[in-house]
Amino acid sequence: MQQIPINLLKQFIKSLPQSDLSFAYGSAVQPQFNYDYTKNKPMIDLIIAVDNVEEWHLQNIQINSTHYSGLSYYLGSRFIQRMNVEIFPIHFSPFVQYQDLKLKYGVVATKELIKDLENWKWLSIAGRMQKPIVAIQESENLRFQRACISNLQSAIAVAILMDFKPSMSLQELLYNVISLSYYGDIRFTLGGENQNKVFNILKGNYKNITDLYLTNLGDLNNVIKVQKDGEILIDTSIKSLEFLCSLIPGQLLSIVLGEKDNMGSLKMMSQDRIKDLIKESIKRKNQFSSRRMLFYNLAMISPFLSVKYGIQKLSKRFK
Repeated sequence: MQQIPINLLKQFIKSLPQSDLSFAYGSAVQPQFNYDYTKNKPMIDLIIAVDNVEEWHLQNIQINSTHYSGLSYYLGSRFIQRMNVEIFPIHFSPFVQYQDLKLKYGVVATKELIKDLENWKWLSIAGRMQKPIVAIQESENLRFQRACISNLQSAIAVAILMDFKPSMSLQELLYNVISLSYYGDIRFTLGGENQNKVFNILKGNYKNITDLYLTNLGDLNNVIKVQKDGEILIDTSIKSLEFLCSLIPGQLLSIVLGEKDNMGSLKMMSQDRIKDLIKESIKRKNQFSSRRMLFYNLAMISPFLSVKYGIQKLSKRFK
């Protein structure tokens, strides 16, 4: 796998209107097992967070009009902002050529990015940031920095609750964590992703994923103990169960509890019932978000690019 062209990506970010932060993610920046990088050079995926989405796109359409197609080009920045509010919060521009790089970048309001990290409102950006990323433009926003850590800790807590037992291997726990953002995703149902994607991500980038989580456990160290042989001992007491439940992000918790919007009702449930509810809630959240994202992308970019991108995604099924 080739080294990430950080300096060139920074130049690209500077060619766009001002943004708050940006990072690269996906197969181009995190090595995946069983992916031939010599034959298939992946498109570099970026997320760019901005203060004012409408104003940002208004400027960018003037500067980089070729990055837009379909309704996003013809109806402009106000329509994009409205669709972000009503349908899906990220506007993606795929197949953008910058020097010798092929990019796909998504633009999102900074406040929506932080909400997703804190509450898993969409589990879209939060899911992407549950894997290693490469920062292109750092942020000094303290709320964002705290949200990044809470997102990782919530992922660990939810992954444990999905399979609550006294012990498991570190590899098993991290597999459950990586699975969170794919469980129920319509792209898997339609065959638009490699069915072994979670395994390939974990095996191809195991050390970085391990470091990402073990250095950000915080108070979770009181619940899990990582042994030298890679085995994880889990405190399954009621107190630990309550603590893990307290780390369930708000949007997911509201699905789990339904109309019973209080933590007390969750604490009274059996462990098996909590596991089932967590799994079903993750599935519903990903189904909702991935369907919205698919509809948004089909509506906002040209039919040609939609077909081109769809073919590219379908090809991953056989890699």
